[in-house]
Amino acid sequence: MGNLENKNNEETLTIIENFIPKIKHCLHNTDYHEREDLEQEIKLKIIEKLATVKFQDAPSFWDFFL
Repeated sequence: MGNLENKNNEETLTIIENFIPKIKHCLHNTDYHEREDLEQEIKLKIIEKLATVKFQDAPSFWDFFL
C-alpha cells in the first residue's frame, strides 16, 4: 500500500506543478498580500478534487474494436 500512496502523491504533485503557471497567471491581478494564501487555497482545492475523481486507465487500441 505504501508504494501506491507514494505513486499517488507523486502524481498529485506533478498535476499541481503543471497548474502552477496558470495559478500564478490568474493571481497576477490579485493583491500582493493575498496571493500566497489564495495560491495555497487553490492547490488544496485541486488536491480535494483529485481525491474525489475516479481515474480509469486510458483505453487501449484494441478496446475500440471490441
